[in-house]
Amino acid sequence: MKIPDSVRSQVTWLLLGMVVLVAVVAGAGAAGVASLTRDVEVVVGSLRPAASTTIALRNDMDLARADARRWARTRDWKYLEEYDRAVTHARRESERLESVTAEDARLNAYALEQSAAVAAWTALTETWLERQAGRSRTASLPRGDARFERFVELNHAMSVEVNRRIGRHGEQARDRGGAIIWFVLLVSVSGLAMTIVIGRAMVRQVSGPLREMEDGVERLAAGDLSARVSTKGPREIRGVASALNVLAEENQRAREMEEQVVRQLRRLDRAKDEFVSTVSHELRTPLTSIAGYIELFEDGFGEELTPQQRGMLGVIRRNVVRLRSLIEDLLTLSSVEADAFRTSFEVVDLDLLTVDAAREVSQLAARAGVQVQVSTPRQPTLVRGDAGQLSRATLNLLSNAVKFSSRGGAVVIGLARKDGQAVVSVVDRGIGIPAEELPTLGTRFFRASNAVASEITGTGLGLKIVQTIAHNHGGRLELESEEGTGTVARLVVPLSEPAASGNTRRLQEITKG
Repeated sequence: MKIPDSVRSQVTWLLLGMVVLVAVVAGAGAAGVASLTRDVEVVVGSLRPAASTTIALRNDMDLARADARRWARTRDWKYLEEYDRAVTHARRESERLESVTAEDARLNAYALEQSAAVAAWTALTETWLERQAGRSRTASLPRGDARFERFVELNHAMSVEVNRRIGRHGEQARDRGGAIIWFVLLVSVSGLAMTIVIGRAMVRQVSGPLREMEDGVERLAAGDLSARVSTKGPREIRGVASALNVLAEENQRAREMEEQVVRQLRRLDRAKDEFVSTVSHELRTPLTSIAGYIELFEDGFGEELTPQQRGMLGVIRRNVVRLRSLIEDLLTLSSVEADAFRTSFEVVDLDLLTVDAAREVSQLAARAGVQVQVSTPRQPTLVRGDAGQLSRATLNLLSNAVKFSSRGGAVVIGLARKDGQAVVSVVDRGIGIPAEELPTLGTRFFRASNAVASEITGTGLGLKIVQTIAHNHGGRLELESEEGTGTVARLVVPLSEPAASGNTRRLQEITKG
């Protein structure tokens, strides 16, 4: 069997075949249903009414004869009234029988003969009833049995004929219905078999190239840039395969260019780190000299300095401190980004680091009028990491919280375990961070707009350092803040052992003096 070269043509061909199959089945079904409908219409439209009317007419005539006989024996007038009703019904059924058989000559002839027999018998009976109406003695009915028997004979013959025709139409309907069912089954099975054959041929023609294409794509996804997919199969598959091969070639060229760019960026990054380190180290010496000369100047000429000169020296001293802080942050960030401290990972007790960080920041907090509270577990909280870097991260978070808190406020540093991780949380009720600026925090040298507006000093590197330390320890930094309400910062790092049991915590308040 010749299969079209295009998947579209194959599907179109298969659909057309199915449409033809459905049309044949529908046409045969419609013809059969029309034939069945005609048989049903004949039975329902004339034969069934004729049968029921024939039976009703016979019942009415039997009642009329019985009532006439009862009246003859008893002279009870109620039987005469019932006779009149039965005769009236019989005449009405005779007329109805003539009407429903009007289009069938044979049945109509039976109907007319029955009507004549009914009329003859009722005429004879009614004549006798009129003659006997005024007489008191009982007389027997006239000899009308021959007329009545003629009616019975005609009625029976018509019933037989109607029932015979109903049976014949029923058999025809059953025969046609069975033929339709067998035809539909035969055509359906043949169509299904043909569809299966064509479908399997289409599947074989399509599935093979698709499997080969899948293998090629898997190789490309695994990093084999030299892999190419087969260009066999229907036209659409060949087009996709060709486009995929072109894309693979472009990807290979792009990967080679990307590797070149990465190598250049790494060289530039190393050069940047070396430059930052060199500049930072070189700046330390002049800053130390500037700070020393300021002290010497104040010691040697302290009494002779004017208030304006003292203010100028104070500005210089504060700027020296800011430059020193910036240099230290740059050197620290360069170190942690280089992952140089990873080789010194060891088991560290975060409980001790948290308490030490709170003590170290206590003087800064006292000068700012801020209380620092520490909440730690009773058992040690052990992690694997660099103690100095983790201490620096904790101290950065704590000093930030103190720096952005208002006088009289409080900062709480807590330590907890959750899902196999240690969580160092620092909570303040300070100025907070605008919601739209939260995603930008951690960018180098970025500082919140309200911190800049409040003239709070800083380098914009503190959170970047904390993020890098957390990342290098397999953890993360989480921030929640609302402007004017406060900030919650969480340093999350993996525990080095299962969390110890117990929920008891101790609270320590550290203040100056």
